[in-house]
Amino acid sequence: MAKTIFIMDDDLALQMVMEIALREVGYEVVLANNGVEGIAQLETLKPDLIISDIMMPEMDGVEAFNQIRERIQDEGIPMVIVTALNRKPWFSDLEEEGAVILQKPFEVDTFIDLINTMVSD
Repeated sequence: MAKTIFIMDDDLALQMVMEIALREVGYEVVLANNGVEGIAQLETLKPDLIISDIMMPEMDGVEAFNQIRERIQDEGIPMVIVTALNRKPWFSDLEEEGAVILQKPFEVDTFIDLINTMVSD
């Protein structure tokens, strides 16, 4: 059965690139355009991995991560945070909580390798 990757990102072009790349290697992909929409979808969705941008309207990726982590921390669902920001001191806090930070721009192959590693059984 295909694993489900959940993407929250307001950059529709990047969202599409990630979706196509993930589908090409056999993943199911579910999309949300911001953190508020993403949190709502996670009421019923149980993804195998969550990808979130940091800078989004309505609710940024850090707030979304914190809310999601509280809900899913016992389920072991990994999270990748994508960002165009240069490394910030608070990235360490996210990483300590279990997030993997992926700097934009990134190579699609690197992205797929990371996802494959994180969701492998």
